[in-house]
Amino acid sequence: MSTQDSTGEDPIRVLATHAAGQVLAVSLHIPDRAWMGGAVIGMAPAEGVEHLRRHASHSPQAHAHALAHACAAAAGEPPPERAEQLRTERRLAAEMIDMHLRRLLLDWPPSLGFEPRINRYAEFHRRLLHAGEHDNDFVLGGEVLDLVARELLAGFFNQIRMPHGIGEFLDRLAGGGSLSSILGELIAHGPSTVLPEKRTALLGTLSADAWAAAVGTWPSAQFIRHPRYAGEPAETGPLARHAASPLVRILLERGNRISARLFAKAIDVADCASTMRHPGSAEVAPLIDACRVAPDVGLARVISARGVLLCWVRLAEGRIADCAIVPAGAWNLEPDGVYCREAMCLQVTDGDPEALKKRLEWLMLAIDPSLPFVVELVAAGEGAGVAPASA
Repeated sequence: MSTQDSTGEDPIRVLATHAAGQVLAVSLHIPDRAWMGGAVIGMAPAEGVEHLRRHASHSPQAHAHALAHACAAAAGEPPPERAEQLRTERRLAAEMIDMHLRRLLLDWPPSLGFEPRINRYAEFHRRLLHAGEHDNDFVLGGEVLDLVARELLAGFFNQIRMPHGIGEFLDRLAGGGSLSSILGELIAHGPSTVLPEKRTALLGTLSADAWAAAVGTWPSAQFIRHPRYAGEPAETGPLARHAASPLVRILLERGNRISARLFAKAIDVADCASTMRHPGSAEVAPLIDACRVAPDVGLARVISARGVLLCWVRLAEGRIADCAIVPAGAWNLEPDGVYCREAMCLQVTDGDPEALKKRLEWLMLAIDPSLPFVVELVAAGEGAGVAPASA
């Protein structure tokens, strides 16, 4: 299954071994193009920023702004002017909205038998690409909020009282909304039982200074490929940001972790729409933050649709001497990360391999990989056709 337009390049590959309706083992291959840091080494900062804006394999705004802020911090430059900071927040918020809507309007509906909303997505995509360039960001943010309230989750916005418990939650889903229909189908397929000791830690937003203190002046090669926080895998995406939401908590308590991630995405869309209308609110952590961790070394942290993106830069003679970018997807897809842990807990009572494969695909969609992916399910004892997990 591929959920994004493929360029023919190597996708993320999932190999799952199963028996009696249960996953026994999971391995992942993640292509090197997911890590973009090496592509800008030797470039001047402005050249590197433009390269990532045009050629990043995913999240081009997050990559480009992370590199720009890390380079500026490394060079000891003062923070950008307030107006530029607000434009940056709007651009990053717009990219997050665009990525979430692509999943919610294009990728999720056909996975559950619904028609993708191609035209509706295209309407927003064209305008979100130019956020921060014009004066209509306030209006566009309002239209995105209307999309969430009137089309995605209509049943939750036509009553004043918040639902209490799964029964009232299901009643709200029945009240209408395209995402409500998807959530209803997922919940009907039953929860996934993830033992407490197997649950991945949910890591909230940290400042660049906090990341520098946790990781150090420069990340290890192991951290770049398989990031961990305090030695443990972590989930840093929408679910981590919105786990405290009462509605998300209802789903988590019932074991509907995939549905919880989708609902968290919808909350993220609304929050980002509010950022487009009122960027720089003191009540919300900025989407981008940077600090100087050593002479000529800067670190930037960006909140992206998939989680935290970290970028370290070392400058020498006005050029990028080294760059390490940890993409958000690396957190979710590390060997002991959230995908592998929760995939190992998936099972189907009738032992149907296709049903099990579908759950593996739903889990990957909920994790939201940055590149197209394919899932191969093989019975225990059979040979496999996909490459081994990447280092």
